[in-house]
Amino acid sequence: MKRTLIRILIFMTSLPIKIILPFMTLMKRIYYPARLKADIVFLDPSVQCDGRVYVLGTRNVRMGLRCRIGRDTEFETAETGNIRLGDDVRINRGCTLVSYAGITIGEYAIVGEYVSIRDANHGMSPDEPMRCQKHASSPICIGRDVWIGRGSCILPGVTIGEGSVVGANSVVNADIPPYSIAAGIPAKIVKKRQ
Repeated sequence: MKRTLIRILIFMTSLPIKIILPFMTLMKRIYYPARLKADIVFLDPSVQCDGRVYVLGTRNVRMGLRCRIGRDTEFETAETGNIRLGDDVRINRGCTLVSYAGITIGEYAIVGEYVSIRDANHGMSPDEPMRCQKHASSPICIGRDVWIGRGSCILPGVTIGEGSVVGANSVVNADIPPYSIAAGIPAKIVKKRQ
């Protein structure tokens, strides 16, 4: 008797959810890009968001056509920093992009979950606390059709050439030539894409 009552209650509770769910999905497809549009002036209506996207600092961010941004992604710009995404870029959830100089990502690039792309570091002079020192920054350029694996870290001054692949959890601290596959800490070229 008790089990039957529980099943009925579960069914009665799930029925309205099943009816409302398609409308909620549609509302999210409208709400999250509209929320992003409030933060970024030049945002094409073709840009999609899988959830909340955070834009911080000077908000000097531009996205190309048909970009798709994962939930809980952060874009932060400071000083003269800017972030530029080409057309059809896919950035998965939980990524962090911070720019003091400039971050450029070419069209058709894929950025895996929880990737960190930062073009600046704190100063490290022993004369004063690192937290109080100015940032040293250098632009990052990620080429067309690049795939950056989950959890990777892209450091200041790096250029990743067109068509390259960066393995998951890699730390990229040096340039990667076009059509290369790199992995490791620090990332090293393991082979070329044929």
